Amino acid sequence: MSKIEEEDLIRLFEKDEIGLAPKQEWTLSDPVRVKKANRPIDQANIKKVRHAIRKISEKGGREKRASGFVESVLRFTITAGIFGFLSFMAINYPAFAKQLKWAYYVDYLGKNLPEAKAVLSATPTPSPSPTPKPKPTATIDNLLPPESLPEIPIAQGNFIKIEKITVNAPIVWDVSEQDILDNLKNGVVHYKGTSRPGEGGNVFIVGHSSNYFWIKSDYNQIFALLDKLVNGDRIEIRKGTQSYFYDVTEKKVVSPKQVEVLNSLNKETLTLMTCWPVGTNLNRLVVQAELKLID
Repeated sequence: MSKIEEEDLIRLFEKDEIGLAPKQEWTLSDPVRVKKANRPIDQANIKKVRHAIRKISEKGGREKRASGFVESVLRFTITAGIFGFLSFMAINYPAFAKQLKWAYYVDYLGKNLPEAKAVLSATPTPSPSPTPKPKPTATIDNLLPPESLPEIPIAQGNFIKIEKITVNAPIVWDVSEQDILDNLKNGVVHYKGTSRPGEGGNVFIVGHSSNYFWIKSDYNQIFALLDKLVNGDRIEIRKGTQSYFYDVTEKKVVSPKQVEVLNSLNKETLTLMTCWPVGTNLNRLVVQAELKLID
């Protein structure tokens, strides 16, 4: 509200509407108007009006300051939110890139991921057998039983493979809880104390869905697409010379406090776990599968 000068206030009370017409318009020949002109100005009313104007001005100033403060807080909150969102996306870009690629190829085009076929070729292959040596001519010396025979190399491996989501990673076995984070740089981790494949219990394996980009590892987003698995999808665990094939039976999101997912069941189960949603550790995504085949 603009400031009202005292002269304007006095003129307001000198107007004819309250019986005080401007002095220059009155003449001495008009006794009525002279009488009105000689009436004293009501100073009490002027003070009341002046006080009311001051209160209105002060109230307007407070409202203006409060409005400015709220506007500043909103501006800061919006700026911080945008900056935080962009930082979050930048840190977790590789994991979100996998999600976007899935959305484009699988959900939109209805095709498999381009890397899906390449997963098979990444499986360790048997080492070639050595070229057989020619059979020596029989003599008295070589008719004796040999002390040792040459061993033929046998294909061995130590990995998890999920063709649908292009997962092919080494497994680090029997890792204690305090060492899991360090060992996740080298692949996925088998939780110490849970069963191993073929033992009939709960084989519990964890992996990253996302990780800080400055931590150098090929497995920072190995389980970024774990949520895309559905019942019936196949998972292969290779340990030594044996392959164990599991079919997905359940997928769920649990709290970090729900440690019952570690419990053994009455049949051999493979449990895969990762942090969820991608880029956070608020919850855990758990996929469970039952053993179907050993090869």
